[in-house]
Amino acid sequence: MNITRVWVLSAVLISACTTETPVTPSPDAGGGGGGEDLHLSAIRGLELYALHGCSACHCNAAEGGCNLEAPGIAGAEVSLLEANLRYASTAEEEPGVPDFFDPHPYKARALTDEQLASIAAFLGLVERRPPARVDSLIGRGFDLYISGGCLSCHLMSAQGSNQGGVGSPIAGIDPDNLYLALSGGVPCHPLQNRVPTSSAGVPIAPCGVLSERITDNPTVLALTDTPPPDQDEERSLLSYFLAFVSPPPQTGKVERCEGRSGDICTVAGNGIGGFIGDAMTSTATLLYFPQNLELTDWNNDGTLDLIVVDWNNHRIRVVYLDKEIDGVPNLIETIAGNGKVTGADALNHPVDVAFDRDGNMIIATWHNQNIYRYPRGSTPETPRDQVAGTCDIACGPDQGPVRSTPIGLPIGIEVLPDQRVVFSETLCSRIRALTVTGTPTLTQPSLCIEPVQLFTDARLETLAGKRMVFGYEGDGVPGADAVFASVGNPNIVNFGISIEKGASPRKLYVADTANNVIRYIDLSRAPPTVHLLAGGPRQAGFRDGPAATARFNFPTAVYAHTDGAVYVADARNHAIRRIGTDGMVTTIAGTGRAGFDGDNKPAVAARLDNPNGVLIHPDGRVFISDTNNNRVRYVVP
Repeated sequence: MNITRVWVLSAVLISACTTETPVTPSPDAGGGGGGEDLHLSAIRGLELYALHGCSACHCNAAEGGCNLEAPGIAGAEVSLLEANLRYASTAEEEPGVPDFFDPHPYKARALTDEQLASIAAFLGLVERRPPARVDSLIGRGFDLYISGGCLSCHLMSAQGSNQGGVGSPIAGIDPDNLYLALSGGVPCHPLQNRVPTSSAGVPIAPCGVLSERITDNPTVLALTDTPPPDQDEERSLLSYFLAFVSPPPQTGKVERCEGRSGDICTVAGNGIGGFIGDAMTSTATLLYFPQNLELTDWNNDGTLDLIVVDWNNHRIRVVYLDKEIDGVPNLIETIAGNGKVTGADALNHPVDVAFDRDGNMIIATWHNQNIYRYPRGSTPETPRDQVAGTCDIACGPDQGPVRSTPIGLPIGIEVLPDQRVVFSETLCSRIRALTVTGTPTLTQPSLCIEPVQLFTDARLETLAGKRMVFGYEGDGVPGADAVFASVGNPNIVNFGISIEKGASPRKLYVADTANNVIRYIDLSRAPPTVHLLAGGPRQAGFRDGPAATARFNFPTAVYAHTDGAVYVADARNHAIRRIGTDGMVTTIAGTGRAGFDGDNKPAVAARLDNPNGVLIHPDGRVFISDTNNNRVRYVVP
């Protein structure tokens, strides 16, 4: 079988996953008769299951769905599943069905009979492992997706299959990344049970050291041109299935901003997750879970440009705000990353950027486990320096040289006036400082795929937090005695930081995510001390008012404004909050309910969905990374 057909199938057959009418398999999909009809219905059910957020409950409880060892949802018979689903999604009582669905979140939002039947078919196949054997490539790939336990991660993480249905491709929009994930390019992937060998016959290690550049592997290079070797059958079947349910690029809709003060508008993205290119107006292109934001004069024309961390597109992009480039208003382009997850120019899930006094861009990349530096005006092909990280996910010592000190899931990043780079380390629950000295030299850390430009004389130190200790301890105590509650999960962005503005900043603000509070580190003290700014430790909620009684729910990012206020991306409250210099907390955008209900309305009446970034433009615009809505929005001043 030719893997080239995988990507053709996504365009030819995707209608089978989106139509509301019965589906007849294409001859390209292989034969399967009635069994394949069932699989196509079940695949559509999986899309609906993800699209409607069922995994939020049913992957966390013994009700089934993606916990494949758990009891089924009210039984395993498809007919009963369908009846229960119909009752769960409508306000009318279904005769003969027990009344244990109140209150179900979809009680008042009825699904069609065909949608209910598809979800029931999906759940039925999950319950009856292994599913009935079919000969279709797509059906067999679906069987592997279910029996291989893929749902347990990919319904619950931004790696794919949870936002907008299964149509979110695993590891980003580039199809090669799927194959890399299953071929050794993503260290320790649980399904790396068959790994291709190099041209010299040396196996590429599935976890840990890669014996050669994965992008030089002949199997990967030939991915789109030749059939995979026989030993790759399972990987190729999964590729057929995932390509089938990955939709071609779509276009969303963005309302023209009417400019009323206090209203919310969209400046980039149009609600569809993915990547369709650059060099277009920013609302015409797609974003894919945008994270943190920054402002800088990227093209040295005297005006500020908006930097967007396009997380699941594995890119840093710039929007040239309020001007035309080559006749295009608000043009967007990629300035770092190429959409790949591995290789010389790759950024594997970048999460934050900062700029030093020379205009160099410093990027924290979560799944590369590295911090990179790009010169101002760079392009994705510009050589970069690796200022920290050894390409290994680990919690290194509190002090040490960068050449031998690994870092674990770096995220928030800032540059202090003395040019130390400060970053938060979510795996290890620490705030670190990096002193960059000397000239980068070509170095080969043992776990990096290729030599990197590394500052071998640079050093790391810990400003606050206890290594691998999670909880809440310390107000007014030295940083070494404080305990934070970052979430050391490689699929949950959290633990953002922001430095106080001004020539001599004293405070470094921290979103102490799982503790549901905002804290700050007083850098003017020796040693630095940690203090509570707002929120109740370990008390989730949604309440404005005095800082001591205000409540947050999983705050992920903070931004210190020039006027002394601190803005908070309150992710699970789906809101942006402001902590004033008077100690009062107010909500400036979001309603507390996830979703998207349009622009050109008061920001406090508009829905957001898991915002993970916020910043303030000098003209007063509040820019927001509306992450799960795949948009960057702003509040009109």
